[in-house]
Amino acid sequence: MKRALIQAVIIIVASLVLAVAANALASRQRKVALVGWYPNATVVSEQRAASSEQVAAPAPAPVVATAPVVPTTTTETVAPIKPAVKPPTPAPAPAPVAPAPAPAPDVLARFQQHPEKAYVEIAYDDVAALHGKGVLFLDARRTSVYEQGHITGARTYSVWESDIDEKVNKLFEERSDPQAQTLPIVIYCSGGDCEDSHMLAQKLWGIQFNNVYVYKDGFPDWQKRGGAVKTGATP
Repeated sequence: MKRALIQAVIIIVASLVLAVAANALASRQRKVALVGWYPNATVVSEQRAASSEQVAAPAPAPVVATAPVVPTTTTETVAPIKPAVKPPTPAPAPAPVAPAPAPAPDVLARFQQHPEKAYVEIAYDDVAALHGKGVLFLDARRTSVYEQGHITGARTYSVWESDIDEKVNKLFEERSDPQAQTLPIVIYCSGGDCEDSHMLAQKLWGIQFNNVYVYKDGFPDWQKRGGAVKTGATP
């Protein structure tokens, strides 16, 4: 019995071996796939791979004709670049204004009336100042001497000539207004010991001329100092 079982097992094993050998030698169509053994399960033939790629490739998308895209030019308004504006330079502080000089005192203000005396003797500086103000000058020398040279603008009023009283009265008529009689009058002669100017001053004082001055150094001093001199019979 046991021997028969062993023989049966041997026969079965031998049958299996022969079957496997026969199956291995059989053609591809006649082979029987053994349970649990699939040697080509992961091998894909080139034909199947190609066919699968053809199937997998998606159909090309339809081409839609579109109008050509025209580039649009956008015109942007660029604000002009303003030049940098410098801050205004502060105006310089105004220079201090020097006070206006005080007006020079009027020369004539120093020569006021002196009714208590016939005349006041003055020197060249005061004589020149009064001459520059257009004060009346009277030459007490003789007319012949006057014509040889006298202070410019001076009138001839010689105290030794017969018409002296007539000339004095005429001067009073010219200055009959009391305000005019207050104006200075300068009288001169040859200076030094010459008394002609003093005598004429006494005559004028006698008819209310109370602002008379005598140039004590006379015409020679005027010439020496370069004062204006004129010749002839007219002032």
